[in-house]
Amino acid sequence: MSEPELPMPESSSQSSYGGWRDIQGHITTGLAVFAVILAGAPYVLPQVQAWQTQQGLLERPAMLQAASEKLQAQADAAVATKTREALKARAESLKTTLYGSKMDPILGNPAAPIKIVEFLDYNCTYCRSGAPLVKAFLEANPDVAIIIKEYPVISKNSRPLAAYALAAAEAGKYEAVHYAFMSGGVDSEAEAHAVLAKAGLNPQTIQARMSSEDIQNYITETLVLGDDLAITGTPTFIIDGEPYNGTNIPAMTAAVEKLRKKS
Repeated sequence: MSEPELPMPESSSQSSYGGWRDIQGHITTGLAVFAVILAGAPYVLPQVQAWQTQQGLLERPAMLQAASEKLQAQADAAVATKTREALKARAESLKTTLYGSKMDPILGNPAAPIKIVEFLDYNCTYCRSGAPLVKAFLEANPDVAIIIKEYPVISKNSRPLAAYALAAAEAGKYEAVHYAFMSGGVDSEAEAHAVLAKAGLNPQTIQARMSSEDIQNYITETLVLGDDLAITGTPTFIIDGEPYNGTNIPAMTAAVEKLRKKS
């Protein structure tokens, strides 16, 4: 029986040639891939960088929050500048439309020498949370009154609440209705009527009045006025031609003190 034939070992020359051929193939493939990467770099690298930036921000929520707050502050400053310029340009006409309208409700002493204007919406969370602060501010400053601009911009339910408040103001019960609406939870006609009844008003009489053409037209005029003045958020306070976004009591107190000195 013959012995099995064993495979012949590769010669050194064969081995070297085969290895070099493999190396050449890898080099060629590598160069091709590198060329593709270079060709796509202007498109791929920005995407990679953007992804890395996004991942970095997501892993650093404080950094993301700081960036968001900075952008918001810049946006608020731009809006405030626009409002300030509009107030200055229309100073004369605003003496009537902004400060002198008989239909605007007033919080505090109507005869107070210092007048602040507030644009508000009863469905605004910030207006609601700031209402007790505004009330305390008026109690601490009896020479200040706040002229209310009912500015229903938050939701569909905002306009009816504004109309109810204006009708209640005509009936001499504005503050009671105003602070009740600011407490929240008034989402239906029945709930609004309950607030009116508790304030000592006849809900049916107020219902008829709030639907009247002059109150509805006045709300529309206020919306146009707010748009003209670039009032994009509530509450917005205006003190001596300067807009204040949000219920910033320290800033309002300083502005009032400045007005006292000017007077």
